[in-house]
Amino acid sequence: MMVQARRKTEELAAKRREREAELQSLATDYHAATMMAEATVEEAERQAAELIAAAKQNAEAAVEDAKETVLKMLATGETRKGIAELLDVSVSYVRSIDVAASKTSKPGSGSGDTGAAGSEEGRSVGVVAGHEGSDH
Repeated sequence: MMVQARRKTEELAAKRREREAELQSLATDYHAATMMAEATVEEAERQAAELIAAAKQNAEAAVEDAKETVLKMLATGETRKGIAELLDVSVSYVRSIDVAASKTSKPGSGSGDTGAAGSEEGRSVGVVAGHEGSDH
């Protein structure tokens, strides 16, 4: 009887060890899968951050190009108001580009252009087609 009882106990213990080994293997698979998921998300977030940074740099360059275009338009003799209407932006936005360019190209000089465009802007409300300028 003792021999049979020992055999039965050993069989049950062997089955339990097999189950434990399978559970450990499955737990390892689980942890590997969750770690892979986290790594995938972290890599995607890193790539997204790089993409956003590059997009912001490109956008800044495009904004500078747009401002240069406004300056070229001003150089043709067109008024600030005329340029603002043509571009569907506020006169104050065009003025801010003009003033900023004047300050960087003529350090220590006054406010720059005070000719006909200045008097024209005095009559303007500073907003064209609903745009406020600060968001352009």
